Amino acid sequence: MNRSWDRILGFLAGLLTLAATGIMVSKNWQAFLEICPITDLLTWDENIRLTAVYDQFQDLRDGKIWRGILPFLEAATWPPLRPIFSLALLATPGSWPITWKDSFLGLAFYALCFPSIIYIASRITGSYIFGGLVSLFILAMSLHTSETPAYSLSSMLETQGMLSLLWVYFGLYKLYDSVKDLKQGEALPKDSRVPILVSVTLLLLFFTKYPYGLLLFISIFLYELISRFPEWIGFVRFAIRNHYKGLRLAFLIIVVLLVLSLPVLRVVTNWNLDQKSFKKVLYLLTVLVFLDFNYFLYKTRKEIGSVTPSSIRILYLYAILPSFFWLFANLDRVMSLVNAQMIVNKFVRSFILSLFESPEKKFPASHVFAEPWIFRLFFFFSIAILFYWIYSRRSEKTPAPKLGGETEAGKTSFLDKALSKLQNRTWPSFAKDPLFAITIIVFLQYIVIDASTGNKQLRHVFYPLPALLLILSFWFYRFIQLSSNVWKIASICVSLFFFFWAGSLFFRDGGLLSSTYFSANQFCLKGFDTATFQPARDFAKVIDPNGKYIAFNAFHEEENFQIPGRILASEFDLLFRQKTVSNGKYRNDSKYRWKNWDEFDKALYVGPSCELPEKYIERVQSLGYGLEPSLEMKHPSGNYCLREFRLIKK
Repeated sequence: MNRSWDRILGFLAGLLTLAATGIMVSKNWQAFLEICPITDLLTWDENIRLTAVYDQFQDLRDGKIWRGILPFLEAATWPPLRPIFSLALLATPGSWPITWKDSFLGLAFYALCFPSIIYIASRITGSYIFGGLVSLFILAMSLHTSETPAYSLSSMLETQGMLSLLWVYFGLYKLYDSVKDLKQGEALPKDSRVPILVSVTLLLLFFTKYPYGLLLFISIFLYELISRFPEWIGFVRFAIRNHYKGLRLAFLIIVVLLVLSLPVLRVVTNWNLDQKSFKKVLYLLTVLVFLDFNYFLYKTRKEIGSVTPSSIRILYLYAILPSFFWLFANLDRVMSLVNAQMIVNKFVRSFILSLFESPEKKFPASHVFAEPWIFRLFFFFSIAILFYWIYSRRSEKTPAPKLGGETEAGKTSFLDKALSKLQNRTWPSFAKDPLFAITIIVFLQYIVIDASTGNKQLRHVFYPLPALLLILSFWFYRFIQLSSNVWKIASICVSLFFFFWAGSLFFRDGGLLSSTYFSANQFCLKGFDTATFQPARDFAKVIDPNGKYIAFNAFHEEENFQIPGRILASEFDLLFRQKTVSNGKYRNDSKYRWKNWDEFDKALYVGPSCELPEKYIERVQSLGYGLEPSLEMKHPSGNYCLREFRLIKK
C-alpha cells in the first residue's frame, strides 16, 4: 500500500479504536457506579494492599518518613509499584473515595493497552493501518470475555499486567531483532537503547507482580535453550571446566531439581511443604546457588562474553539479576512465593484449555471468550502460517559455534566429549527470528503458568491475553508480506474476515455497542451480597474518628480461619482506617512492629465472641498497660463482636 494512504487509513483506524476505547471506559465506569452495590470495599487482596497504603499515607503525612517508606522496601507479598500508585491517588485531592480511584486506575491500565498496541504494532510492522485495525480487533476479543469487564473495574493486578506485558514483548522483539545477526561473543553497539528498553519493561512487569516476572523469566530461558542450544552447550562446558566441579556441581543440580520439583511434590505427595523451617532451608540453598553463580560470572567476566549468547547477557544483567537480588534481599518474599505455590484451587481444568472452551451457565466461569470459535480458528490459522514459515526456512542453518577454551590434551572428560559433540552441531536459523522468539515465549508462558500453578483461577489467563492476540496477529501480517498475487489477496481476505467477525462482537448480545451490554456482562468483582459486608460498616460507624487505636483483629488468627466472620477480616481493617485516617489512627498490633504503644490512646478488639482472648490480655500487660472498657457491640448474627477499651498506663 502507498505510504501516504497507509498513514491516512491508519490515522482513521486509530481514531476508531480510540473512540471505541473511550466508549468502553465510559460504559464500564457507568456500570461500576450504577450497577455495583459495593464500591466502598475491594476484594481481599486489594483491601490488604490498601490498608498498608493508608498506614504509609498517615506516617508520611505525620513526618515519619522512614516508617512510611519501609513497606515499599519490605514488599514481601506484593511489589511496591501498585502501592506507589495507590499512595499517589490517596494523596490526590478530589471527592472520589480511594476505592473508586484505585478501581478506575485498573480501568485506565486496560484502556492504555490499545493505544500501546497501535504504537507497538506500527513500530514492528511499519504499517499504521495494521496497528489501528489490530488494536480494535484485540479490544473486541479481550473485552468480550467472561471476566475482563470485572477485572477492568478493580484494583487487582491483571490489567496492569496486560499493559506491562505488551511492552515487555515489544522490548523482547527489539532485543532479538538486534542480536539475530550477531556472532558468538559479539555485543550490541554501546549507544544501543535496547538494553534500557528491555530492563525497564521487564522490571515493570516484575514489580507489578513477582510471579508475572518469574514465570516469564522461565519462559525466556526455555526459549533461549531452544533457539541457541549449541551455544548453551558451550556455556555449560565452560562452566564445568572453570567452576562447577565435584560437590559444587552436585549441589547445583540438587538445588535446581528441588526447586523444579515443588509443583510436582504438591500434586503427587501429601508432604506438608508449607512449613517455615522448610522454606528457610530452601531460601538458604537458593541464595547460596545464586551467590555462587554470580561469583562464577564475576570471576570469569573477561572470558564469559565469548561463550554466552548476547541476548541472555543483556537479559540477565539488566533484568534477571536485579530482580533476583531484590527477591533474595528479603526472606519473607521467598516464603510468600512458596506459600503461593502451595495454594490449590481447581476452578478450571487448564488455563490453556479455557481459551478454547465454550461458554457455560456456571459460576465461576471456566471459559474465556464469549465467542470461542473466533479464537479457535484464528489460533489455527496463525499456527498454520507459523508452520508454513518454518517449513519454508527449514534448510537455513546457523553454523556451529566456535568451541574455544579447550582443555589440555588427554584431560578431556567423557562428559566434556559428549557435550562437545552436541555443541558442534548446526542449528536452524529461523529459531533466532524475533517474531518466532516472542511467539514461542508467549506459548511457553501459558505452558509454564499451567504446569506450575495449582491455583487454577481463571484470572491467571487474562494478563497475557492481549499480548497473545497481538503476536498471533503478526503472523497474518507476515504472511501477507511474504505472499504474492493470488495468495496475497487471499491472506488479506482471511485477515479481514477475522477482523469483521471479531468486530461483530461489538453489536451482538452483550457487545459494547449493544443494548444488552450492561445486563449480559459481569462488572462487579465484589459481587452483589451487600448484607454479608454490612457488619463491618455497622462497626465502623460507632468507632471514634479521632481515636488512636491499636487493634486486635481476631479474624486474622489461624484458629479463626474456618469461621463465618473470617470473610470480613480485611473489610474491618479497611473501613476502620477510612474512618480514622483524617484525625485519628488505626493500626493492627504486631509484637515485631510495635515495641510500645505511645502513639495510641485506645485499644479495639474485633472477633467472633466478646471474650477477649488471653493472649491479647498478656500482650497488653507485657507493655505495661491496663484496659478500661468503653464500648461493646455484638452483631445480631452472633458472628461478630466489637469491644473498645481506653488504654491505662500502669
